[in-house]
Amino acid sequence: MAVRVVTDSTCDLPAALVAAHGITVVPLAVVFGDEAFLDGVEIDTNGFYERLRDFPGVPRTSQPSVERFATAYRAIAAEGAEIVSIHLSSRLSGTLNSASIARDQLAHEAHIELIDSYQVSMGLGSIVMDAAIAAAAGGSLAEVADAARHAMDRTRVVACLDTLEYLRRGGRIGRATSMLGSLLSIKPLIQVESGEIAPFDRVRTRAKALDRLFAVATEDRNVRRMFVGCGGNDDEARAFMERLRPMLPHTEFHIGQVGPAVGVHGGPNILGVAFTGRR
Repeated sequence: MAVRVVTDSTCDLPAALVAAHGITVVPLAVVFGDEAFLDGVEIDTNGFYERLRDFPGVPRTSQPSVERFATAYRAIAAEGAEIVSIHLSSRLSGTLNSASIARDQLAHEAHIELIDSYQVSMGLGSIVMDAAIAAAAGGSLAEVADAARHAMDRTRVVACLDTLEYLRRGGRIGRATSMLGSLLSIKPLIQVESGEIAPFDRVRTRAKALDRLFAVATEDRNVRRMFVGCGGNDDEARAFMERLRPMLPHTEFHIGQVGPAVGVHGGPNILGVAFTGRR
């Protein structure tokens, strides 16, 4: 039986990759005051960052409803396929819980394997891609789920932020709260560790932050896949990727935008890398 892969919009995969790999993306919502927009459906990345910079309040995100997941699952089950549904860390969002309730409601209609990636943004995206590649190769439900779990063990995310303020306001700061005391004097680097946002390093300038990010990204010269993600600073991200390429000639590179559901917490001008090593 065919297997299809489902994820959520925090995967930040470029639309071309989503289409090429037959991935179903269930959107979160981004809420500005009384206005809610489906991530990647009703608001795009450029429009989001323009609104974020001008918005005087604190925008927030809303996990997909149970019914939105159920609708996606039913459509795939109607095609006769099984489902591996992979989502952002349960320590950062209740999205996986919505997916779990939908799975239980459809227990007699669809065979669904749920996976907590313990990742977010393009770290989640890279894990989803490995699962989708396994599905396209004819993998069984167990084999596709195993491909995702193997990728989880080899995937890392590190990002440079302009400020921790957006993480603090959104309540997703996790262990990086230890860096708050020097907010005005540092450029923070964060990582995803055990499904939470954790501090990685702190430096004084943006240039030094990018140098530190470069050093991390090039530690392993055998990285199989690397995403360079940005939040409204596309030119900087492209320049950073071209800086990386000569050091990682055997690496598959992708560049993408950190979308609204993640950008609410990372803020403008985020620049990060997500990379998956070889087995």
